[in-house]
Amino acid sequence: VWVTKYGFLQPDVLQLASASDSGENPENLKTKPAMFDASGLDVQQGFATSLDGTQVPYFLICRKDANFDGSMPTLLDGYGGFEIPMTAFYSAGVGAGWLERGGAKVIANIRGGGEFGPAWHQAALKDNRHKAYEDFEAVAEELIRRKVTSPERLPCIG
Repeated sequence: VWVTKYGFLQPDVLQLASASDSGENPENLKTKPAMFDASGLDVQQGFATSLDGTQVPYFLICRKDANFDGSMPTLLDGYGGFEIPMTAFYSAGVGAGWLERGGAKVIANIRGGGEFGPAWHQAALKDNRHKAYEDFEAVAEELIRRKVTSPERLPCIG
C-alpha cells in the first residue's frame, strides 16, 4: 500500500506499507527536505463558537514555549468557499519566515469550505454566506479571548 504522510510541521513523505500488518511498519521511500526547524514548534486544535452556536475548528501552529499573553503576532488564515478544504500542509515560507521567528499561524476551518463534506460547504451558501464570515470572526475572537494574540497583532488572510 502506498502512503503519503504530511502535516503542518512535517514535509511530505512517501511510504510503502503492508496491509498484512495494518501499515504498522511503513518503509520511507522518499521524503521532501525539511526547510525549517520544527523541533520547537507545536500544533494544537481548538474550537470557536460561531454566532449561531456552531463549533468551528481551527489549528494553531506556534512555538511549544509560546506565552499566551496577547503579544504573539498571529496570522489567521481561512477560506470558506467552493468546497475547498484548508487541510494540513507544509509551508517552508511560513515555517522559516514566520514560525521560527516567534509568530503563530492559525488555519480556520470555516463553513463554506470542504473540510467536513458537502453539508459544511452548503451551510454558508447564498442567504447563509454571512456564516463563513461569522465563523472567521469567532475564531479571531477566540484567539484574543485565549490571549494567543491581540487585535493589533492579528493580521488575517483568506
